[in-house]
Amino acid sequence: MNRTPNVEIRLANDCLIFNGSANESAGAVLRGSLYLNLPEALKVKNISLRLDGKMKVCWDDVPGVKNNAKNETRSLINNLWTFVEAYKKPITLGKGEYSYPFEMALSGDLPETVYTEFGTVKYKLRAIVERPTFCTNYAVEKEIVIKRFALSSSTELIQSVSIAEVWNDKLAYEVHIPSKAFGPGEKIPIHFNTLLMSEDLSLRKVSCLLKEYITYRVAGGGRCKLQTRWINRLSNMDFPKSESNWEKSLSLEIPSSSDAIQCDCMTELIHVRHKLKVKIEFRLSPGVVKAVYVGIPVVIVSGSSQEIFLDLPPYRAIERRISMASLPPSYDTIFSSYAPTYETIVGHSLPPTPS
Repeated sequence: MNRTPNVEIRLANDCLIFNGSANESAGAVLRGSLYLNLPEALKVKNISLRLDGKMKVCWDDVPGVKNNAKNETRSLINNLWTFVEAYKKPITLGKGEYSYPFEMALSGDLPETVYTEFGTVKYKLRAIVERPTFCTNYAVEKEIVIKRFALSSSTELIQSVSIAEVWNDKLAYEVHIPSKAFGPGEKIPIHFNTLLMSEDLSLRKVSCLLKEYITYRVAGGGRCKLQTRWINRLSNMDFPKSESNWEKSLSLEIPSSSDAIQCDCMTELIHVRHKLKVKIEFRLSPGVVKAVYVGIPVVIVSGSSQEIFLDLPPYRAIERRISMASLPPSYDTIFSSYAPTYETIVGHSLPPTPS
């Protein structure tokens, strides 16, 4: 027969949702109980529960150089509940079940949970049943996950994005996505509409890539660390040979695993953001290949975009076709095919891409 006490931390919700930014959110209430099941009487000195939240960053500023690491640990929250406390002699708890409820309002400006290669934001509960001297103590831990959702009134995230340009009076193109916010496991519908304005021009390849940028900082300023990675990509090489107008929708899938992608966040030490990269390659003549590039910032939210933005408008393909009458003004920017870079952004309203 097992005579080991059973100690559990039972939460009303393992995941807490903060609605709105750090300046907008009202936070959430952490509720639960510390549960004890004693198969026999037990002497205890103290029964307590501690909530601890920490933000950490650590990286080698110059790889291979000793004592040159950048690191910082910041305490976000620390709270102690004491349920049983013996002042002189241990207290004997009889056989049976015991439940100690706890509750705490968490401020909405706390950063959400983050797990990246060089930084973390982590919250955990640790319960300890302290026994008399020479007796075994009992301890248990449980993590609390905090997610931050945008407010449904954040209309800038549900607005569609369309970028239309003309290259050298020879190629007109438009790239459209239905909104800026998407959740893990969802797909980004990308609609293309191109018009070849020269007979010696032909489309070669269209590529879509989702890129993640993570910036790490430490207190006092100084050098930051930028970490980037490609999340997912797709391409299309099937184009009609006899038509000058090509219109098609492609879907880029977002990974559902937290190891494969980190949701957008803005904290004092860790900043995560994403960008959709589009490359349109075309032939001017045999052996001459050029490309234009489009960069669109997108937001990867913590949950389903349909749950967070209940009023999100459904995506509809662009019905109109590009014609000479609808073309925007031309410009003379020429993109070299010999050393292309994805850091060139086409679009006047887009922020600069970090190097």
